[in-house]
Amino acid sequence: MKRIFFVMSAAMLLNALSIVSAYAQNTDSYEEFRKRQQAEFGKFRQNTQDEYDAYRKRLNEQYAEFMRRTWDAFPAHEADEPQPETPVQPVVYNEPEPAPQPVVEPDQQPAPQPAPEPKEIPVEPAVVVVPEPAPAPEPIAPVKPKEEQPLKRVSVGFYGSIVSLSFPANDNLKIKSLDENSLADAWKTLSSSCYDITVKTALDVRKASDLCDWAYMDLLRAVTEKRYGKTNEAVLMQAYIMSQSGYRVRLGMTKSKLHMLIASRYEIYGMRYVTLDGTKFYITGDRDDKELQICKAQFDKEQSLSLQMARLPKFGNEPTPKRTLTSRKGVTATVSVNKNLIDFMNTYPQACINGDAGTRWAAYANTPLDKNVKDALYPVLKKTIAGMPERDAVGILLNWVQTAFKYGYDDQIWGGDRPFFAQETLYYPQSDCEDRAILFSRLVRDLVGLDVVLLYYPGHLATAVAFSGEQKGDWLTYKGRKFIVCDPTYENAPVGATMPGMDNKKAKMIALK
Repeated sequence: MKRIFFVMSAAMLLNALSIVSAYAQNTDSYEEFRKRQQAEFGKFRQNTQDEYDAYRKRLNEQYAEFMRRTWDAFPAHEADEPQPETPVQPVVYNEPEPAPQPVVEPDQQPAPQPAPEPKEIPVEPAVVVVPEPAPAPEPIAPVKPKEEQPLKRVSVGFYGSIVSLSFPANDNLKIKSLDENSLADAWKTLSSSCYDITVKTALDVRKASDLCDWAYMDLLRAVTEKRYGKTNEAVLMQAYIMSQSGYRVRLGMTKSKLHMLIASRYEIYGMRYVTLDGTKFYITGDRDDKELQICKAQFDKEQSLSLQMARLPKFGNEPTPKRTLTSRKGVTATVSVNKNLIDFMNTYPQACINGDAGTRWAAYANTPLDKNVKDALYPVLKKTIAGMPERDAVGILLNWVQTAFKYGYDDQIWGGDRPFFAQETLYYPQSDCEDRAILFSRLVRDLVGLDVVLLYYPGHLATAVAFSGEQKGDWLTYKGRKFIVCDPTYENAPVGATMPGMDNKKAKMIALK
């Protein structure tokens, strides 16, 4: 792993600095600038930490010089919000009564007729495929602080854990005034080697605690505000650490306030933004200024924020009171979840890809359950479905989600649409169709090992399952495979039953990982 990392860093050295070409055009052409930088960095032997330190320092010095240029004004756009929908009421499935069998006298037995040819017409819906979860970005260069440096630790309580970052003992970060030169001077101060320890300890915590991008950004806000208060210095430090960690950030200012702006792979609901060269940068903080002065300087290979969680963050464990969930078929499971994870998920923003509201549920459905929850819940469910055919096993899980949970409307409980992670559905007393579909899709993938997709009808979310063998029931096709409808909100309905009023020909399929 160490060898691979240094190859990547060497590539960055050869690419040198590709900060925006326009910035290099004041004194010479961008091509001349690039050649000069390549020649200079090419002198490095590329195999010692001192050279990486020099490289990163040079990048930040160039960045600071670009900050001295006049920042352009951009309008701040109001936050996008998901379109409100009229929720579909839950429906109880009634088993159809069998048709009476006609009585035929022996001497009136009709001649046998050939069986009719099946005339099944596959339903091929529109399909949304979301990108794979992005790994955490790499820092712009390896960071190794000097060991003899005097330090001070800044600690915060962070979702049940005590998290500490190190700062230089003589840290006296101060922005003299809110203008380009003062900010550039402060950035240059941060890029000195004494602040390497702050970047390194932040990266170490991100790795050790499996922090997703949103959790990492939240941690940096908490620590810097503990160190500097809710000040412009705290914002600058957040932006500095995020940029050194490889994230795509920009700085914006008004007359009195500095803002960090972050690019995201998802379009985030509920956050105001500025559009720079066709990309939305979301404004962190709580002000509602109509216009910001923006510095467009950037680092090479910076990466936008990802809102998918391949793993859950490792927070302190605070078990909630146990909750017993029993289905109408008598399947009983008792669960307790980590309240710290619930609190964190309550801060998570809704977001979509390319303006498609259906993609927002994929990030929830692709997030795993906490290991402690699996250890308590999964053995009970596995024992219940052990040895069953796939259809029966899926039916047991479907009925458990259909009938063990109380239905509730988001607008009445939350004042608007509020999807749940699977973890949250196990915690909150009420849930709706999207929450049940997300939980059910997680259970089937984990416990039965079958592929599941979400089915989006106007105002309603259900699922469909790809069985390994031929199955009866309503179905749709994706990549040449049959996906049998399973609706976790159609109470008591079996595998293959579509809720009344839902048209599978108009459904949109959301592929899951």
